[in-house]
Amino acid sequence: MSLPFQEIHGAVHLHTTFSDGGVDIADLIKVSTQVGLDYIVVTDHMTLAAKEKGYEGFHGDTLVVVGYEHNDHRRWNHYLAIGTTTVYPGQQDPQDYINGIKKAGGIGFLAHPEERRHYFAHFPPYPWTAWDVTGYDGIEVWNQMSEWVESLKRWRSYILLLYPRRFLKRARPALLERWDNLNRTRFVGGIGGVDAHTFRFGVGPLALRIFPTKVELKGVRTHLYVPNEWRSASADVARRVVVEALRDGRGFISHFRRGDASGTEIVLYDAEGILILPGKADRIPALPARFKINVPLPSEARLLRNGRIVDNAEGRSISFVVKEKGVYRIEIYRGRNAWIYSNPFPVGTYPF
Repeated sequence: MSLPFQEIHGAVHLHTTFSDGGVDIADLIKVSTQVGLDYIVVTDHMTLAAKEKGYEGFHGDTLVVVGYEHNDHRRWNHYLAIGTTTVYPGQQDPQDYINGIKKAGGIGFLAHPEERRHYFAHFPPYPWTAWDVTGYDGIEVWNQMSEWVESLKRWRSYILLLYPRRFLKRARPALLERWDNLNRTRFVGGIGGVDAHTFRFGVGPLALRIFPTKVELKGVRTHLYVPNEWRSASADVARRVVVEALRDGRGFISHFRRGDASGTEIVLYDAEGILILPGKADRIPALPARFKINVPLPSEARLLRNGRIVDNAEGRSISFVVKEKGVYRIEIYRGRNAWIYSNPFPVGTYPF
């Protein structure tokens, strides 16, 4: 059966030399097209220079979307602002810039909200502490750079420098628990962030580049379900489609190191046969409903309801039946490592 959507995959939370990244925007775009990304979201710190210099739009088959990363006066509470044309003052409190970005038609995600590292003076944590704020669209559920840096200790550090993606095992459990709890009162979408900086250590010909751009872009990805005709639209329409899909959580997160998740289908059919995508609810599904999961590689799928595992199965084509209301999501593992996290499926009405 032909489905009324297609899955696209991209990289969110990328930095360039317009702020503290190690690669210029032209090279980032070049590598993004080489690795076959459908879209990228550039979020340099406190600047929209990439947009102002005309880089937003299609470059070959890759759509470039430009936002920016905001932080408060302490350099905490980083916020990925997408779809805005204004950089707000850095001295504002989190609720102020969340409100301003939303008023200007933008969306926003709490960036690396659970960072905890305390053993690198040059790489301090930048956690999200203002959990009483409202109005944000989602959170960065899996931050590739944060998880890697937090693993750099003792003997493993040397191996991690050479194989940075291999040791990315799963999203932080405490953050997943917080995400599930937030979704019991309102929909909060999730994205996977690369947080690409392309670090370089040393000088001259002996310098070592950590997380080269191509390696960074073959890590944590955010997949979106969008209308089939999205690429045939103008660049501005395509950009709006991607921003709205990010806002509404229409998709899932994957780790490319565990396998290419392109083509993965995670959908829900309600009792009336209506197809429901992950994300913000357009309608209340009629129960009983059935999850349909198709993945390109053998794996284990786990069904969670309100943050608790209620069923699991192995294979490439899996179904789960749900008979009661709650916030559901799917986690997919290959061996002991997390591969895919779906966005939530609210089944019923809030609160749960």
